Amino acid sequence: MPLVVAENERILEDREKLKILSNKKFTTDLEKQWLRQKLLEYKVKKGDLNELMIRMDIIPTSIALAQAAKESGWGTSRFALEGNAIYGQWTWSGQGIAPLDRDNNKNHKILKFPILRASVKAYKNNLNTHKGYKAFRDKRAKLREKNKNIKGLELTETLKNYAQTGSEYTKILNQIITQNRLTDFEPVKLVGSVKQIELSS
Repeated sequence: MPLVVAENERILEDREKLKILSNKKFTTDLEKQWLRQKLLEYKVKKGDLNELMIRMDIIPTSIALAQAAKESGWGTSRFALEGNAIYGQWTWSGQGIAPLDRDNNKNHKILKFPILRASVKAYKNNLNTHKGYKAFRDKRAKLREKNKNIKGLELTETLKNYAQTGSEYTKILNQIITQNRLTDFEPVKLVGSVKQIELSS
């Protein structure tokens, strides 16, 4: 959970910076460089800052925890233990671990990471950029427009594309969130993080 919250906090900081820069008439070279880097990170074409704002947003903690639990067998899967892969992301070119039960005609692997946080970061980037999760981003943006809290249970049904089981998958996510009261973790913030220590010292 701390990794999920830390990534969300980083994204929210970036969002604030983007809001400020979007309203500026002139940006410095450093600010332009930051914008270029973020457009690249979120795979936004033609410098579209509105699209960047839609993509640059949090994944509710409840969803991130439920998917991690589901995809990694509550952290016990071979992929999680050998490759810090807690979200079961597929790769055809990157570093990965071949599934033992993979069909002979398939050649995907499960993406492997040096540290857990890298897995969380890649997962968030996947939901925030892949065309398969556009419905998720659109619904999240509508909640933002209405100044509503971004709650996991309101967004789970937009994640049918995450697994081959489709709506069966989203039902399981809802079940994991509800049974484990994961919505309780949505308002959690990190206390005593490096930034706060720097600010107070």
